Amino acid sequence: MRSGQRRRSARLPAVREVEPRPPLTPQELDEQISCAAAALVEGLSRSDLTSFYAALRTTELPFLCAQPEMKGLAGACAAILHRLGGISPAAGLAVENHLYVTGALATFPTGNTVLELKRREILDLIGGERLLVANSNSKVHADRLGAIGTLARREGQDLRVEGTAAYTSLATEADLLFLLTPIEGEGPALLVMPLRGNPAIEIGPFLFPRAMLDSDTRRVTFHKPLVPAGSMLYVGNDELMLQLLTFQLTWHQTLLSALYLGAAARAIEEGRLFLRSVQGPTQKPLAELDGMLADMGRLAIRYRSARSLSKAAAAAIDASIGNTLGPVALAEAFDQACAAKYAGGRCAEEVVTQVRRIIGARSFTGDHPLERLSQEVVFGPLGGEVDASIERRIGRRVLSETSFLDLGW
Repeated sequence: MRSGQRRRSARLPAVREVEPRPPLTPQELDEQISCAAAALVEGLSRSDLTSFYAALRTTELPFLCAQPEMKGLAGACAAILHRLGGISPAAGLAVENHLYVTGALATFPTGNTVLELKRREILDLIGGERLLVANSNSKVHADRLGAIGTLARREGQDLRVEGTAAYTSLATEADLLFLLTPIEGEGPALLVMPLRGNPAIEIGPFLFPRAMLDSDTRRVTFHKPLVPAGSMLYVGNDELMLQLLTFQLTWHQTLLSALYLGAAARAIEEGRLFLRSVQGPTQKPLAELDGMLADMGRLAIRYRSARSLSKAAAAAIDASIGNTLGPVALAEAFDQACAAKYAGGRCAEEVVTQVRRIIGARSFTGDHPLERLSQEVVFGPLGGEVDASIERRIGRRVLSETSFLDLGW
């Protein structure tokens, strides 16, 4: 560590007053999504996403959370990611991390005055300064699942953070870092600190250096940056913290389903183009073969079923905005998000695989979209809560004393 580095403060910039921006109309949202998608295609063609993130910052897409009057925020974020996921699930995952953290922070129903004021300050900063946000829960790879690699210690009212977090997407592009880490003797805390250009935070190598390279997921090491007390969103091992983290995961899994289902939709479109343009032995397009009609119809039905779950999960989040979300309603929204993520990830992997088999080896030639989708879509079931945990938790609910017929599913 460089001399004097320990005295550096991870202090957030001051919030400037800015003119509130009017909410996007549906047409404006679609136009801005198209601009971002075009910039992503261009960046991927040059293996440099710098221009994509520059273009993304010129849109309102990453800053919808700063518009408290925005209607259908979760649905809008899902639409953004569905489009990006059809181009690159990896790059879309980096954007998803920003959207789910800021979206959850903006819409979490809370009566806590301190948290309410703090989140408004952070959201105004993000929207006013056009900042991108990375997120880490301080988990690391170890010989024990769920191992925590960071710890914060009090220094007066402020905090010193040390250790390593393995999973930090959008690591080199983000301006701020949201970190969930335990405070010694106090329990878990949500901290916000500058990331870009912070010498006390070391951004390390890629965690996924090949298939998910464009997610910019890296190991991050904290060399005891000083985090002012005012940069702490909340601390405590209490019901409010549990609800906030559950709400974050509800957002995360809902948006993951939309992201990876975007890859499934693109795969079906590539299958359609292939089958309509290639002729069989009878000089008729393959699309006219009865077997192809049945195969593609089956995949489309599979996609539509999972997409319906995904949209319902986003609608459940949007229905909670401005309301008091009680434990029962939160549990229902969380279960719906889990089902959407579970079905969406598996559906995307299945659809991409089946379309690849239909198209054959040419799906790996040149710059065919299926080559990238095939490599990246397999991460769908691995994000958020893993499928095995979802199965067991839902299974326990199914096998409880309550009749399955009364669960309302």
